[in-house]
Amino acid sequence: MPWEGVLKTNAPVKACSQPINDRTGNNAFYKLILQKSGLDLTSLGEVSGFDQVSEQNTSEDCLYLNVIVPKGGAKKKPVMFWIHGGAGRWGSGHEGNYTSSYLPNQGDVIVVTIQYRLGIFGWLAHPELSKESIHGVSGNYGTLDQILALEWVQNNISNFGGDPNNVTIFGESAGGQAVSSLLMSPLSKGLFHKAISQSGSAIPNISIPLKVSESGVSAENFGINAVNFFLGDNGSIEDFRKLPASEIVEINDPMLDNAIMANISGQIVDGYVFPTNSLQSFKTGKNHKVPYLIGFNANEATSLLPLIIDKQMFSYFGEIWPAVIWSFIDPEAALMAFTDPSKLSPPPDQYLKLIDINADPYKTAIDLWGEMIFGAPAFHAALNHSELANTYLYYFDVDLNVPSDYLGATHALELGYLFNEGGLFGIEETITDTDRMIAKEMRSDWIEFAKNGRIESYVPFSSKNPSAKIYSTEVKNSRLWNENFYRFMSDYWDSTTK
Repeated sequence: MPWEGVLKTNAPVKACSQPINDRTGNNAFYKLILQKSGLDLTSLGEVSGFDQVSEQNTSEDCLYLNVIVPKGGAKKKPVMFWIHGGAGRWGSGHEGNYTSSYLPNQGDVIVVTIQYRLGIFGWLAHPELSKESIHGVSGNYGTLDQILALEWVQNNISNFGGDPNNVTIFGESAGGQAVSSLLMSPLSKGLFHKAISQSGSAIPNISIPLKVSESGVSAENFGINAVNFFLGDNGSIEDFRKLPASEIVEINDPMLDNAIMANISGQIVDGYVFPTNSLQSFKTGKNHKVPYLIGFNANEATSLLPLIIDKQMFSYFGEIWPAVIWSFIDPEAALMAFTDPSKLSPPPDQYLKLIDINADPYKTAIDLWGEMIFGAPAFHAALNHSELANTYLYYFDVDLNVPSDYLGATHALELGYLFNEGGLFGIEETITDTDRMIAKEMRSDWIEFAKNGRIESYVPFSSKNPSAKIYSTEVKNSRLWNENFYRFMSDYWDSTTK
């Protein structure tokens, strides 16, 4: 239905409904980073890059997008379509520095930032909802929101001076995962022409079948459990719709006692949005044949694993902690790790050989988890996609100018370089001249890729030459130092793909 009258577009919009607490989500993530940075936060005042989400600025009425246009320049500008992160449960299209003018002004490109339904609003599957659908499916609503926003760009971006035939999708964390998922969906074909995944991909297998599979797991069963969590046994979708959003969103909280609710958002194989799971799509070459840039940070897990497993919980696992860390490559096993870890299967011997028994176990676990969840998946995705189209891999390893307690190049750190001048999410006190130089170089590479699908300063990734461009304050070899582990993980995923 076309909009009637004049739509005012200058008012700030609310983030999509999401849990509001300090134990999990964006608030906890930002708080942990700030604490570990060692900075004197009392002297910094309000930090714009660390938005605190409150119930007052979230709403179900949230499907809006921002269009950031540079001043002047040529018509038919390349379009960079940003998908925010937040584990599919938190975040917004206007938090932090996403709507800054650094990218548009440096590269004469248009940046579009979007919002999409999160958590249970974005991925609830249920038999009753499937019956209501003309396609007989449910869930994947967050992905459908992203596709609808891409369709909007195709139909409208020329009015802003953008080129609908030159659209690059890019995202970080869950946004990077969304980008790689869109590579697989037939519904998104032709809506974009290049793709960038930052610290997130659909590898390892994040897919879950809509209907009951051989394993007995299905998205619809998760949905039934979610509805019954609030309404008791045999709860109906009709009654569930009557509940206030502020009550429903707490089901997104992975710290709930009912651990199965933590797996409610993901990629649902329904035969419509996603015909097959992520590992199969990458391995069999069914992805869209578009240039792909993917990468990860050196210390991804320093700000993530402590939110899931703190030191006290880690000590509880004792000697079986390697099996607990290994379990994260399988959603079902990861749930078991928190319910009955004694039943976990032992990990492969080659994985165990990577563990330095003389090192600090918790620090080792953090490093290992980061490589398993971010490093190896990026390698596997690049390895497979390089058979289809031009593919590049990057590695972000910038040493922060902060008195950090083992923070390093943590998860999402590169965002301050892409959308600002570097440092810790653009905080002025943490930015050096070297940071500004790296930030400008990164933006230049992203812009060049968006314009041409190539980056002159990169060596194209291939199985024979699995090189990565390293963004660092030091000159480092571009050959992947952990290649043996990445190939081991890639072979493991191939062996589990039917």
